[in-house]
Amino acid sequence: MKQKLAAFVRIVVSVGILAYLFNSIFQKEALQYFDAHNIDPDALNWMERARIVWSVGPQSLWHELQKINAVWLLASVACMGVTFVLGVIRWRWVLRVQGLELRFWRAFSISFIGQFFNAFMLGSTGGDVIKAWYVAHETHHKKAEAVTTVVVDRLIGLLALFLIALVMMVAYYHRVFDDVKMRWFAVFTLVVVLVTVAGTIIGFWRGFGDRFPRVRDLLVKLPRYDMLRRMLEAYRAYASHPVVLVKTMVISFAVHIASMLSIVCIGYGLGIHSVSMTDYFLYLPMINSVTAVPISISGFGVREGMYAVMFGAVGVGAQAAVAMSLLGYLANLFWSIVGGGFFLTHRKEIPSPQTIAIEE
Repeated sequence: MKQKLAAFVRIVVSVGILAYLFNSIFQKEALQYFDAHNIDPDALNWMERARIVWSVGPQSLWHELQKINAVWLLASVACMGVTFVLGVIRWRWVLRVQGLELRFWRAFSISFIGQFFNAFMLGSTGGDVIKAWYVAHETHHKKAEAVTTVVVDRLIGLLALFLIALVMMVAYYHRVFDDVKMRWFAVFTLVVVLVTVAGTIIGFWRGFGDRFPRVRDLLVKLPRYDMLRRMLEAYRAYASHPVVLVKTMVISFAVHIASMLSIVCIGYGLGIHSVSMTDYFLYLPMINSVTAVPISISGFGVREGMYAVMFGAVGVGAQAAVAMSLLGYLANLFWSIVGGGFFLTHRKEIPSPQTIAIEE
């Protein structure tokens, strides 16, 4: 019941944010329409005005989307594909620390299944949970350790993203903090970074439970505490593998650079020339850091709003900025659909729950 309620809340939040964002953008577009046709908007009732706003606005957005150059869109899709291949390589390195050897093609398949559910699964259960479920069944003799690899893989990726965001924010702090609208996004990004780093440090801290016995006593009372304890031990094992951590961090930087280049391709494809490479590498890490927080489904609304505000600061119209965000999501969605094909074929090779129960 709680999961269904959480899913419903996220749907409402996502729809609400999108409706508010698009209404604000479409209102501006409608004002231009009123001026061009000598219409006094105050003379219209709210239903007639809303009809015009939600007729003119979507048409304008669709016009922006149609500007995309097909070659640049394909380049964007290709860049996004590179991020998934690099992610599989990183995850296999993370798996080996736990003594788990997963063939590249199997890891590739499971990763794409997770990507499929990231795009299409509602509620609090996302692609990472599905990915963890699959790898746990692939390596059911080490379920806790297998699940931990998914958590660590995502955590390393987030830390690399946050580090890029932090470096760019420090390097261009005047641009970030002098603008009131962007200042709040910057502060929120910093909070997300600090909380994640603090959680990472606490997780590696072996004496944390001894210093705070009450916390440990509460954890002991949790259901499946043994599973949680094994996951924590597996997580701490990475502290003794600095070479792996460095390698995975480096490849994570490459993942995020390829992801940002995917949006750069979209910008070029839409004919947006007012945005420099510095602008992309300053704004996109901040946007991706904030949308990593599961506020709405797949970051919808939050992401588009940040695109409109941040790229608006360098002369990009709200419609064009939103189009850039939606087309970037489309490039990502293409690989999610590919993941659906892996889902249909891969799951037949997973051992049945009855078989796993007998083996255990």
